[in-house]
Amino acid sequence: MKTKFNKLEEIDKSNNPFKVPDNYFAQFNEEIMNRLPEKEFFAPKTVPLWEKVKPWVYLAAMFIGMYVTINFLISRGDNIGSEPQALVSEQLSTSSKGTENYWSTVQISEEEFYQYLEDQLVDEVYFDYMYNHFYLN
Repeated sequence: MKTKFNKLEEIDKSNNPFKVPDNYFAQFNEEIMNRLPEKEFFAPKTVPLWEKVKPWVYLAAMFIGMYVTINFLISRGDNIGSEPQALVSEQLSTSSKGTENYWSTVQISEEEFYQYLEDQLVDEVYFDYMYNHFYLN
């Protein structure tokens, strides 16, 4: 037996198969609460003061350690850097004239400099890279 409804009005509203007992929703919340098991309440744990302060103490110790380390390195660097600076200034003053414009006291010819650059390019395979990049592509 097949039934086909074309319109919503054709459905018989008086014959509803779903029925709710009387006053069901009036006492719904009370029924649910009565069926739940009793909940145990625990007293909140007290956190000691050290546990609250410990992260801040560790943070302060870290910054103090960094401060001491940086000051140690800076003061050590000043002592080490003063000796070579004196040696460099002494060497510059005793070197031949014409070296005031150079950043180094090493004197090489242009040809030696270009030979050095070419050796570096060949050793590091930069020459092949540049050749392939510009001429083969």
